[in-house]
Amino acid sequence: MNAPYKRRDLVIIPLGEERNMVLACDSCGGLGFKPGDVMSCAPYLVGKFTVRVALLEVMASGARPIAVSDGLCCEMNPTGKGIMRGIEDEIAVCGLSGVMLTGSTEENFPTSMTGIGLTVLGIAEKGGLRFGTGQPGDAALLAGTPAVGSGVDISDDGCYAKLARLLDCEDVVEIVPAGSKGIMYEANLLAELHGLSFVPQACGVDLSASAGPATCIVAMCRPETAREFPDFTEIGTFK
Repeated sequence: MNAPYKRRDLVIIPLGEERNMVLACDSCGGLGFKPGDVMSCAPYLVGKFTVRVALLEVMASGARPIAVSDGLCCEMNPTGKGIMRGIEDEIAVCGLSGVMLTGSTEENFPTSMTGIGLTVLGIAEKGGLRFGTGQPGDAALLAGTPAVGSGVDISDDGCYAKLARLLDCEDVVEIVPAGSKGIMYEANLLAELHGLSFVPQACGVDLSASAGPATCIVAMCRPETAREFPDFTEIGTFK
């Protein structure tokens, strides 16, 4: 079996010749209703938006999530139950079924701050990973609006539908969710992975702003393909 390797924030584990396992993780601390939390936030939303980050990472790679493992630094009732409801509802929002959820809570000691760490496991069939080869002149497309904390639209259903459209297009080379490090960071990372550089263009979006819980996705595609996504924002070119 080939050795595991990393691609961006993903761990890829080849499973024989036919499939790959894809792992992504995310964490959140200091958001909740406990006395030590920095920002007041319902545990339900903590679970919902934390798992969204890792789900989008796995799905953007071309893999299908099959399991979520959560480590909750809080008691089961009521905080843990609220977080788990958020995780379960987000899995339903992204259109997945049959995803297994497992995890653990802290029952031995009282906690004064809400914390969560989780891992999403996905499977991609042979040739299913969306890691193409970028070319000079490729375009960078953006879906979503960068937001963090209280600026996040809690009614937003995420970028799942737009991600599905990108994955259906063969001329989309690679897709990455943008999170706390911002859109510019992810675009530059994409460029580096393909031996290119990213040249931003005026687009009316603050590319350096935090995109928080993956409120945006960035895609590298052929320049002619960009015209097929008029509702996306073209943010630059790869040279």
